[in-house]
This record gives sequence, C-alpha cells and structure tokens, in this order.
Amino acid sequence: MNHLGPKHSQTDSQVPDRQIVEMLAGMNAAADMQVVQLTRRAVMLAAAELREQRRRTRRNMAVVLLTITVMGLVLTPAIWSTVDDFLGGERWFDLPSMVMVLVLLLFSTIVGALIIGFKSQQHMHGRR
Repeated sequence: MNHLGPKHSQTDSQVPDRQIVEMLAGMNAAADMQVVQLTRRAVMLAAAELREQRRRTRRNMAVVLLTITVMGLVLTPAIWSTVDDFLGGERWFDLPSMVMVLVLLLFSTIVGALIIGFKSQQHMHGRR
C-alpha cells in the first residue's frame, strides 16, 4: 500500500540530490565556503556603511561647532559694545543699540538655519 496517498505513486517521488544532502549535513566544503563568503561580504558592507555614517556625523558636528565658534568670535565685540553702552546709560531704542540687536538677531537666525540644514541633511543620509 502506498503511504503517500492515492494521487502519488512511487515514481513521482524524487531521489534526494546528493550535493544538497551533503551541504545540509556539513560535508560539502564548497557550499560552506560560498555561505561564508556571502556572509563575510554582507558584514563588511555593513561595517563600511557604519564607518561612513560615523564619519559624516563627526564631520557635520565639527562644521556646526566651528560655525558656532566663529559666530561667537565675530559677535563677541558687538555684544561687548552693546552691554557696555547699556551699562553706560544708553537706551534700547538708540540707533547703535538697535543696529546691534538686529545684527544679533540676524546671526542667530543664520546659526539656527545652519543647524536645521545640517540636521535635515543628516536625516536624509540616514534614510538611504
């Protein structure tokens, strides 16, 4: 009696492929080497991508820190002059004070736009 059912006969069953059986049993070194090479390639590609992502992050952070430092160095005399004027009796609505406040607003807006630009650029690279 056929244990495969009424629709299957002994001629329909296939003889197992010797190479597949050896590969599954761990006796086929060539197949194992192919799997090892594929895995190694995938791991190396992932490691290279991770290194590139870290390099981009460090570079972006360095540019942001450099920009903030330069803006701080450029604005320090203006801030010092404005504080000195206010301590000397100047008022907020005098022309030099208004110009300094507008310059401070302009530079702080530029710094904010740069930071937002770097953040959005970083998110776009992360989604690749």
